[in-house]
Amino acid sequence: MTRVTVQAGFGYSAVAPDLAWTDITRRVKFTADEGISITRGASDELAEVQTGTMSMELNNEDGWLTPGNTDSPYSPHVRRNCPIRLISTVLGGVNYLTDPGFEASDNGWDAAPGLAPDSAVRDISRVRSGIWGYKIGWTNTGTGGVMQCPLYGLTIGVPYTASVYVWVPAGDPAVRLDIDGTTVGTASTLTGTFQRISVTWNTTAASHTLRITTNTTSPVVGDFVWMDEAQVEEGSSATAWSSTAATHHARFFGMVTSWPMGWEGLHSTVTITASDTTKWLSRRPALGPMLVEEVQGDEAKLYYPLSEPESSMSGGDQSGYSRPSLTIQQTGAGGTLEFGTGVGPPSDDLPAPTFTPASASAGKYLQCTVSPLLTSSGNTGSPIPGDQVFECWFSTSTSGRTIMTWSSGAPFAFDSGIRFQLESGTGKLQVAEYFAGSPTTITVATPNLADGQPHHLVWDEAGHDVWVDGVQYAVATTTWQDRIILTVGATESGGSLWSGTISHVAAYVRLGGFPAVSEIVEHYAAGMTGHEGESSWIRMYRLGGYAKIPAVIPQGSFSAVASQGQLGSSPLSHMRDVERTENGRLFADRATAQLVFQSRTVRYNPTPALTIAYTDLETPGVEFSDDDQKQVNLVRASRPGGATQRVQDPTSIALDGIAEQQLDLLKTTDSEVIDAATWLVIRYADPQPEMRQLPVQAATMPTAAYRALLDADISTVFTITDLPDEAIAPTTTVAVEGYTEQIKEAQHDLTFHTSRADIGAVWVLDDPTYSVLGTTTRLAY
Repeated sequence: MTRVTVQAGFGYSAVAPDLAWTDITRRVKFTADEGISITRGASDELAEVQTGTMSMELNNEDGWLTPGNTDSPYSPHVRRNCPIRLISTVLGGVNYLTDPGFEASDNGWDAAPGLAPDSAVRDISRVRSGIWGYKIGWTNTGTGGVMQCPLYGLTIGVPYTASVYVWVPAGDPAVRLDIDGTTVGTASTLTGTFQRISVTWNTTAASHTLRITTNTTSPVVGDFVWMDEAQVEEGSSATAWSSTAATHHARFFGMVTSWPMGWEGLHSTVTITASDTTKWLSRRPALGPMLVEEVQGDEAKLYYPLSEPESSMSGGDQSGYSRPSLTIQQTGAGGTLEFGTGVGPPSDDLPAPTFTPASASAGKYLQCTVSPLLTSSGNTGSPIPGDQVFECWFSTSTSGRTIMTWSSGAPFAFDSGIRFQLESGTGKLQVAEYFAGSPTTITVATPNLADGQPHHLVWDEAGHDVWVDGVQYAVATTTWQDRIILTVGATESGGSLWSGTISHVAAYVRLGGFPAVSEIVEHYAAGMTGHEGESSWIRMYRLGGYAKIPAVIPQGSFSAVASQGQLGSSPLSHMRDVERTENGRLFADRATAQLVFQSRTVRYNPTPALTIAYTDLETPGVEFSDDDQKQVNLVRASRPGGATQRVQDPTSIALDGIAEQQLDLLKTTDSEVIDAATWLVIRYADPQPEMRQLPVQAATMPTAAYRALLDADISTVFTITDLPDEAIAPTTTVAVEGYTEQIKEAQHDLTFHTSRADIGAVWVLDDPTYSVLGTTTRLAY
């Protein structure tokens, strides 16, 4: 039987780390003909994975799902992009817990938010059955902490009982169970032995939270309880403990696209469609260069790329905090400062302003008053906490000049500030601090930076360090606040004028360790090479981060990718370039806002997750196809800055004509391009018949098979046996490319889009299956 839980995250972003869920399962319309529909994946292995969707009809007779209804307890959060998820629960017996005996390292129990006990670990010293129990050490605040376990798939409106055996040492506080912090069970009464405690409640939703805490305010550190043999079951009393666990299967995670409210007669309904996390990627039409994305992604509080075109007279702030523009200032007579004429970091393809003074004391520079302040001691207003980090890029062939200055803006006799400059003659970096006009200058043991090449500078106020081109140097600088004047290309008074280019001037305020200085230092790789040569899954994680995707789950082994420093298209477009280069699969996770990125190696010599007899499918619609839909016998392949390669299969061309494909890959060598093109031709020059569609009535399958079907996702492999006599063979092995899903009353239909799994068979030395001469000796890359 399919037990589903549908939850909405009213008031939260889909990528929020602390997302809280509201159960809306009771509103879902379930009949023999209507229910929940899900689409996921692609039609075949050569098609791109599409945005997954889920649709359902919800009861709105109370108007709580009417957008804009201020009487709704969910108001004003019934809105587009509301997070939503679906979990399917499969029981193996009576117990709704996924680890009744605490035998698994991830047993489903966690500390309640803000109520963590002193400790909570698996333990072998107090056990009723099996090897492990669960030991909780209480704190000395409140009731000592709360541990909790989410429950899913409950039948709404009936009594349930949760129970657990507890062992409380003599003198330690009694413990009790509760549901959602409201329905409280009877506390334990025994010590020095296992005792079963329980709590009974009537369900109001398909999901509730089981919790355990003490019956005391407050315990002391050193008080403990051990738990074992937990159970949640339908009914008003606890029955014999069952060790047979339930399983929860995430079926969908995404965002509601809209809440279209309407009526069936006088009955109000909402028919929604939700999209998975790949929709999030499509919200940004185009990315800036990698360097710009990373500066902004690390939440620079002030950022001047200085990439304005020629004829500009000022540089704008791109931090999002509306700082004043840097404007051109003149000291002495002569000199020029021209936007759009210089070159900044190599990878971003953005222009930079060129500073050309008439002399060190005559020319132009940039300056602004920083407002609002980045940090403040309170001398000029309310205190603003945080530690500052400064960053910029520069290039010059002239030593002895100033890169930038941050100063208090006070009269000369009282002014204070910090300058970053190059030592005259040596071109080494110097950091000069001054108070009332009296400077202390620190010369850093850098190479000569007046060499006409681009260089990257980062200064960390709290760490007393500078990084030049990713190399760390200690500098004995002090802590600075109330910096009001930013001067770029000169001292605070317009002296020591810069000759060359300066760009990407940024400042950060660090609170709670964010942003990490190491992340800011890594901007050097973004600006110099566009992270050329990094692993494709790291690149995927990086691109996802630009779109605020919290993480990417890697599966398989990955190869290196070339630079994407300039970017310029949507995040998903660039991620597809990486996916194609890796010949992998990118898709949304079904349980979280994360993405999953599979490398091509995931499909090498796969092991079937389930073997199904044809007669057990209990549904029509199994399809085999033999066509030229996937045929490729000629490939022209290229990479950035590399050769264009041509790979073909002459036999296939002679028989069927040319089936050509162009590959533009982010490979780092020409040989990798040839390997990728060859791998494509080997597999698709002569496509063999294959099962393209596999429908299954999952609810009729045995429990183990049902669970395997629900766990199946893109790239999962099935073996189908006992095919009818008309099939080309009695057995076939297929890989899942996607599926459609229908969950109705007492029904769970899955129709998998499949492809041949054996095209991923590759040679393995001395393997009885994968090293058969002339049959399975195919090399992969």
